[in-house]
Amino acid sequence: MSHKTPTLFCVGTNHDSAGLDFRETLYLEPDEIEASLPHLMQKHELKEVFVLSTCNRLEIYGVLPKSDVSGNHLQEIFIDLQRFSPTRKPELEDEIRRRSYQHTNFEAARHAFSVASGLDSLVLGETQIAGQFKTSAAKARELGRLGPILHRLTQEAFASSKKVRSQTDIGKKPVSISHAAIDLANRLYGHIDQHSLLIVGAGEMAEVAAKYAIKYNPKQLFIINRTLERAQDLVSRLEFGQAVAWEEMQSMLVTADIIISSTAANDIVIDKDKIKKAQKLRNNRASFLIDIALPRDIDPACADLDDVYLFDIDDLKQVVGENFEERRKAAERGKEIVETSAKHFTHWLSKLSLKPALAEFRQYLDQLFTQERDKSLAKGPLSNLNADQIQALDSLMQSIINKMTGDAGRNLHEITLDEDQRAMADALGLLFPTSSDQEE
Repeated sequence: MSHKTPTLFCVGTNHDSAGLDFRETLYLEPDEIEASLPHLMQKHELKEVFVLSTCNRLEIYGVLPKSDVSGNHLQEIFIDLQRFSPTRKPELEDEIRRRSYQHTNFEAARHAFSVASGLDSLVLGETQIAGQFKTSAAKARELGRLGPILHRLTQEAFASSKKVRSQTDIGKKPVSISHAAIDLANRLYGHIDQHSLLIVGAGEMAEVAAKYAIKYNPKQLFIINRTLERAQDLVSRLEFGQAVAWEEMQSMLVTADIIISSTAANDIVIDKDKIKKAQKLRNNRASFLIDIALPRDIDPACADLDDVYLFDIDDLKQVVGENFEERRKAAERGKEIVETSAKHFTHWLSKLSLKPALAEFRQYLDQLFTQERDKSLAKGPLSNLNADQIQALDSLMQSIINKMTGDAGRNLHEITLDEDQRAMADALGLLFPTSSDQEE
């Protein structure tokens, strides 16, 4: 089989390429992704792949066994993730083509490192994405989908993230979607110390929001979750607030002035009817609803009600804009770190392709020598050579082969541009195919 230089790729959508409505429609549950991936890998000959799915992005990272990879091909891979899922949505295909981005090799590595470092997040410098990236990679490794290239990529991504945190000021103040939600709530009321706050959900984002909210000393803090024990565990860790049973949701909507929802539910958790009933009992006092879940927890129609103010993930961009300049300056240094890390990774990736290319070139020369030697010794002037002369001929040819492969290897390694290096490695396989290649 001829040598093929593998291509690292990334394809996906995020908060910059697509709005919340489309990202929500595109969202796949973890079990849907797992159902789709085996078919996706088989169709596209993917030996390595992992999927990163968060409230702000859905991305596929993978390795294709060839160097000529088009953007259209990568779009098809992203579309097939949906096609092979149990909840196939064919109506999304054209929109996916318009809203998705595609990166290969250096650009893919740079994008991955930027994502893991929080430099590609809606909230610049947010910290949760590093954990989400690590969880996705660990899942892929557990299932045998993280080969040498993606393993190296993820390790470099974690290292790059640590460098950005330690070598810039971007990590001085923790920021995330959850932090932005609390900042928005505090701004809406001037200060939340005179108001009741309800957090719906007890997962990671809910916990981050609750911890941050405590710093503002809310009048009351309630945690409600479908599993009461999880809400109680969170309150215990916080040493503040009150856990509430799910059945008390309607009364909590009356009590709370600010509601931040972040569950893993597939459907709407708080509908318009619930809020409408609650508002009547609140004597139309204003309610502020902040939905940081994907899919969304709160019915968008709630925004149509009087004295109800609903904000979603994309609305938080305005909050993120505050103090953005300070983080942007830190991010510039972070981008330099990411750029350097991506160059190092791509250089490693290029070197990775040289060894098999040179090995196959050596195999070609060995096959050629053996073939021509046997022909020459079978008849003609060389057919009368004795054993010592044949051994001398073999030594001469081996010396020539060693010189040719040595020169090829040295010259390939001296090429400074990684893309040129990879192209030349591919060219060796095309110009000097082994006999097994020709049989194919």
